Amino acid sequence: MNKLDIGGFRNIHHLKMRPNQRTNIIVGNNAAGKTSFLEAIFYLSRLRSFRTQRLGHLINWSNQKCHVFAKRGDDRLGVTRSENATKIRVNGMNITSRTVLAKRLPVQLINTEHQRLLLDGPKVRRNFLDWGAFHVDNKYRKIALRYQEALRQRNAALRYGHDRLAASWIPTLAESAAAIDKSRRQFIDSIHPLWAELTYTWLGIEGLNLTYIGSSPEDGDWLSFFYSNRARDSRQGYTCKGPHRADLRMTLTKTPVAEILSRGQQKLLVVALLLAEVKLWADQGLQPLLLIDDLAAELDIHHLAYVMQSIANIEAQVFLTAIDSKPLAVINQDADWYALSSGCLEPMRHF
Repeated sequence: MNKLDIGGFRNIHHLKMRPNQRTNIIVGNNAAGKTSFLEAIFYLSRLRSFRTQRLGHLINWSNQKCHVFAKRGDDRLGVTRSENATKIRVNGMNITSRTVLAKRLPVQLINTEHQRLLLDGPKVRRNFLDWGAFHVDNKYRKIALRYQEALRQRNAALRYGHDRLAASWIPTLAESAAAIDKSRRQFIDSIHPLWAELTYTWLGIEGLNLTYIGSSPEDGDWLSFFYSNRARDSRQGYTCKGPHRADLRMTLTKTPVAEILSRGQQKLLVVALLLAEVKLWADQGLQPLLLIDDLAAELDIHHLAYVMQSIANIEAQVFLTAIDSKPLAVINQDADWYALSSGCLEPMRHF
């Protein structure tokens, strides 16, 4: 991003900046607005928050609406949120498709919640898979929507005992399932080498593995798979298996890492996974944004240095927040430093 303008967003009344194209460090006390700053950038890309599902809560109590505008290269991107409506503008035109912003502004967030990717249920990991595939496969969203519609129609037919109608949806379901499965597997195959390299460099542990479980046939024959499971699906009243039941597993010598590694080690595994995804996006020429919320509070100085060096090797624009600037002395690349207080941003000298 070349320019950023945030207004009426939580405790940020009005903030403008010209970000560094590589690294931006925002320092401030608790409740200064650091997380809200990152949330605003995330909202501009995804049109959702990583903190709440109630988007009306994003609006400052003294305002009737909030906005986030950005200039990125030749693109002018903006979103305005009122209590009940969202207005999206791209290059001066009103846009209805929410994916337009996501495509132009690929964003990855690393915060205190990132360990959920390992510890929560498969839905969180499928979301990671879908965003990863979305940014490297231009057809992925269309295919995924087609699969979801076929799945919804088939499940409705199964629920009401209409077996012939349910069977009529199998060819569409199988075709889109095969495409989803292929894109996800290619995505994991692409990030696995860097993930393995980072985890070994940071932790010195051999035998770590990242495995995609597609709830899929390994041979790729989805049509035969769905037909062979018709009787079971009919008894259950829904489609029991498919890409909608996929998962991603991290193991050490076939044992889930959550059972044998410390929480600190688990955090690093997930950070490595997210950075591998960002590196893939960067290598694809997507110019990703990396949002990092108070990483220094999560890691010791030794591992923080490893992580920051790895980030420096990725062609991404970084926005990093911290309460204390001193642990960030490990950052040796050029960076712009800012002090954030009560929603106001001011340039600061490198401690």
